[in-house]
Amino acid sequence: MKKLFLSVVIAFIFGFKCFSAEFPFRTWTSTTGVRIQARLISKSGDKLTIERNDSKQFVFPLAMLSGQDQAYVKNALNGQYQESVSRAPVGSVRPQRPGGTTLSLAIWSPSEMDKWWSMNKEGDLDKLANELMSNLRSIWTKKEDRSMREGRDFFSWFDHWRWINLYSRFYSKTGNDSFESVFIEVGKKTTLQKVFLKALHPEDNDIQALKIFLSIARDHPQSIEKYAALASAYAVVFDQPFPRDWPHHQVSNKDVPIDPSLPSQRFGELVKAHLARKLEYDPSQLSVTELKFVVDHRLPSSELEWVRNSVKFRRSSFGKIFASIQYDRPRLEGALFRWPYGSYSLSSIQEKGGICVDQAYFSSMAGKAKGIPTLTFVGQGSGGGHAWFGFLKNPGRWETDCGRYENQNYPVGNAIDPQSWKLITDDELGALARGEKNLSGFRGKAVDYFAWAMANPTAVFFRESLQRARTLHPAFTEVWKEEASWVERNLSDLREKRNFWDAWLKAFSNTVDLKIEGQKKLADVYDEMGNPRQADRIRSLILKQNRSGRFDLAIKEGAEQIMKKLEKKLWSDAEKLFERMVKDFEKTAGGELYYGLVRPYVETLARSGQKEQARDAIDFLEKRNVLDLGPGSIIGLEMQKLLQKIN
Repeated sequence: MKKLFLSVVIAFIFGFKCFSAEFPFRTWTSTTGVRIQARLISKSGDKLTIERNDSKQFVFPLAMLSGQDQAYVKNALNGQYQESVSRAPVGSVRPQRPGGTTLSLAIWSPSEMDKWWSMNKEGDLDKLANELMSNLRSIWTKKEDRSMREGRDFFSWFDHWRWINLYSRFYSKTGNDSFESVFIEVGKKTTLQKVFLKALHPEDNDIQALKIFLSIARDHPQSIEKYAALASAYAVVFDQPFPRDWPHHQVSNKDVPIDPSLPSQRFGELVKAHLARKLEYDPSQLSVTELKFVVDHRLPSSELEWVRNSVKFRRSSFGKIFASIQYDRPRLEGALFRWPYGSYSLSSIQEKGGICVDQAYFSSMAGKAKGIPTLTFVGQGSGGGHAWFGFLKNPGRWETDCGRYENQNYPVGNAIDPQSWKLITDDELGALARGEKNLSGFRGKAVDYFAWAMANPTAVFFRESLQRARTLHPAFTEVWKEEASWVERNLSDLREKRNFWDAWLKAFSNTVDLKIEGQKKLADVYDEMGNPRQADRIRSLILKQNRSGRFDLAIKEGAEQIMKKLEKKLWSDAEKLFERMVKDFEKTAGGELYYGLVRPYVETLARSGQKEQARDAIDFLEKRNVLDLGPGSIIGLEMQKLLQKIN
């Protein structure tokens, strides 16, 4: 009976009297108790046509309905229902609760959106956004209403609010109404709009990002839907200025070829390159997260075309491009770490060669020219600092060790996330890729719950919405970080704090950076609870668990403990811990040990008047032959500078 009620669809009979504009969505119940949300469309004889909110229609015998629903149809056809709905404006026909009380918003559907825009395109968007948010909050805080709408159409209306609210803020700030028509057109295309909204991060300049996205939609109406992710990537990368020292600090800005072209022009050029089969990936098949690492540059088209015509490496073997740039050993031996040859064009690097940072830059930019997501990593190894690059070998799979020398023992590579221009490790990049892969199906709703929470930061349901998001997607890093901030600001119950950080550790047991962050917070909570023994046990565990793998984090934690002892002038305790850490990491750490521990420890001692203990520390290092201090060694040069400071 259930299958018959929901699925038997009879061909539409022309000549039916249509009432779809007159009747709202409601719950229909069959004689067997099966329910469906739909609205009355027409009736012919004993056959009834209803329509679900996805515009799918069903035709079935009136006798299959409950007695209450049959009475509803009879009253509706006799005109007894017309008065109750005729007062509502077009586009605002509202659903009913089972008890008959009117809800605040109609069930969302594409046709409902068309009606909304038709009725409100000349309206006050700020006022409309406020009214819509008020309705959404009302639904969310009423248990019965929320149970009806949360898994159904609530977030479709919420996305609509985000869209009109963002444009309202854009117009209030700029007074620019030249984007109004394209704003409305994109607003009607909810799938296109959703790609952009999903890409936004709380730290984005969302108003500038919207301007960029609408500019691309206006200038490229034939391409915007197919390449929506690419347009969104340009929007969230170019919404904020590039770092002043882009691409890196070892070259003068005046030597780097830079083109100030607007993102819309760059979008068009990249799409054109794809259509000409010059790219290794189809941009329409990549995600925003992946495409961010294609568009995050300011190179002129001449540089990009040079790569496409002159660099023959394909994606399958692209990791080999790093070694194709000859290493400039005389520069290293002469300590010329900044580019000394004038123009920093890619052809110049290929001709003259370079040190690791130039090899990584060439490789990364060449990949972007070919449509391959790439990024440059830097890290500290046995011989000091080094740069290498990574690229997207297959969708969802990053190769992050191209040019990363195994014998140098680099524990981690740090790159830049171009959406925030903040550091991201290779571990976090992998977690990001895995997390995005998991944001499908019901887990995709985690993004909606997160956005809903961020739109209501002071609401009583803020934390509950974050918790719903991380329940759906346990590795959603940004959600956990927002909840952690809330916990630190609002929770005074130390047991609740402890429980939160315990849950954090379970969620990130395989992501070392985040695991250690949770361990440190948990240790702080135990200190507050008056249990320093347990706190010290956790801090010791950080050092023990990361001696061989992520020893950079272990060194950082140990250095923090030493600095606390120095602040308290516990000179002997600090020295003992310093020497113990040197012994623990002397075979692996290299640059991480020097920059993370040795230099700050020695400099702090010197500033505190403890120069003899500072010299003892350096003597201890030399006796154990811990660091590579030979000719041409970067750490050796740094150590000489450190000794000069002390003396």
